[in-house]
Amino acid sequence: AVGARLHELDVLTPAQALELLEKRLQRPLTEEERTQAEALARTVGYLPLALELAAAQLEDGLSWEELLANLRAEIARLEALELPTAEEALSDAERKRLSLRASFNLSLRRLPRQYLEAFAWLGVLPEDVTITADLAAALWEVPRNEAQRRLRYFQAKALLIAGERRPDARTYRLHDLLHDMARRLLTASPEPKDPLDLPGLGLTWQEAHDRLLARYRARTQNGLWHTLPDDGYIHEHLTWHMEQAGREDALVALFREETEDGRHGWYTALDRLGRTDVFLQDLARLWALADRRRDIGLQVRWALMEASLHSLAGNLPPKLPALLVEDALWTPPQALAHVRQIPDEWQKAQALEALAPVLAQKAPARLEEALIVARSIGDERPRARALAALAPHLPERLREQALAAARSIGDEWYRARALAALAPHLPEGLLAQALEAARRIRWPHARVRAFTALAPHLPPALREEVLVHALDAARRIKGEPARARALMALAPHLPPELLAQALEAARSLPEEGLLGSPRAQALAALAPHL
Repeated sequence: AVGARLHELDVLTPAQALELLEKRLQRPLTEEERTQAEALARTVGYLPLALELAAAQLEDGLSWEELLANLRAEIARLEALELPTAEEALSDAERKRLSLRASFNLSLRRLPRQYLEAFAWLGVLPEDVTITADLAAALWEVPRNEAQRRLRYFQAKALLIAGERRPDARTYRLHDLLHDMARRLLTASPEPKDPLDLPGLGLTWQEAHDRLLARYRARTQNGLWHTLPDDGYIHEHLTWHMEQAGREDALVALFREETEDGRHGWYTALDRLGRTDVFLQDLARLWALADRRRDIGLQVRWALMEASLHSLAGNLPPKLPALLVEDALWTPPQALAHVRQIPDEWQKAQALEALAPVLAQKAPARLEEALIVARSIGDERPRARALAALAPHLPERLREQALAAARSIGDEWYRARALAALAPHLPEGLLAQALEAARRIRWPHARVRAFTALAPHLPPALREEVLVHALDAARRIKGEPARARALMALAPHLPPELLAQALEAARSLPEEGLLGSPRAQALAALAPHL
């Protein structure tokens, strides 16, 4: 169907289904309950989300028998609506979809009307958004503590999922399929023809967004959008809601707001939050609007704004953002937003290099954002430099992402550089992945570099094997100065039996070279370890 989306419905094994129910109920199932639980799991097609919703109803005091009866009756009702003739049959995938929809209907039907309406309002949000109490308070027009209470209630009913951990507040997410259900309720009739159908809010899509904008506008000063308080959501999505509401006039007016001291209002608000990247996204919306209207005046104005931002980002010295954060003249989000806009990728890498230790000291939570900026660098050479600069400062949970970024670098020399920087900071499991990546390097120069960095952090038996390969690669380097440098780098790590081979390789180097004696340089590095 036009506009339809495909959802893959993951299923559990029977044993996993029972384990999920026990975990949710926080107790082992009795023998009698296990039989009923197996029947329940079969009825909902072993779908984890449907089982979560069912378990929440059991926690509410519904009996196994009543829950199973209700589910089977609802599935039968939905099947009858889907199949007008008895000759037709549902596929296994369609049955699973109907069992999930039946689970949604039963869970939502048990909600008080006020809570059902609150759930429907979640449908006005974009997909995969992080929901906080501040956002919910604006969405539902209730005090923050009431919004938090409702969010916890929805989580207890398995209608919301716990979101990412934040030190300041709980966050929540809405499963994609439940988001679709909420969006359907947003526009469904408040008085459905079938009394078993769920009542909706009866809004059009545009009306829903217009009402949300009105609720947020009530939170501004004198109706000026740039005075909105930060709830972690609206600044990033305001122009999207304006677009969905068909409010092109509001979109244009937003970019004409000024602060009391004559500065650009919306840019100032986003810059304060360190989200000038959002400002650029909003500018793109304005560009599209100007194109639709064929308004040359608007196009010129937005083009000048964008050019000014990129010019500012490109003209500041790369180390300046770090210095401004150190002196508390910029916040870490402001600095990262500036770095993200730097057009020259070498300068972007230099800026991250300077900023990394400052973030580690003042705002370690922002290192994840810095890693995202580093991974977005298109040129592999500055990307490797940025990853190497971030490596010593990344918390353990981000090291796997950094290693994946290093392994994806195609240029072997720069891949080796990134692997070498990460090596001292990788736990055992990730070291094995890094070693696998190093073994795939064919160029001897880069191979030696990666192996030399990894070897000190490997178990003794594996370390010696890696050093054998590293020495073999060093001896195969054709240029004498480069071969000498490789032997010099290996010298501190070689065991006695390999030192003898390295000494033989050093003695075979020429006495004279453009930058001194390669033989003398290699021998001088080896001598303290003989």
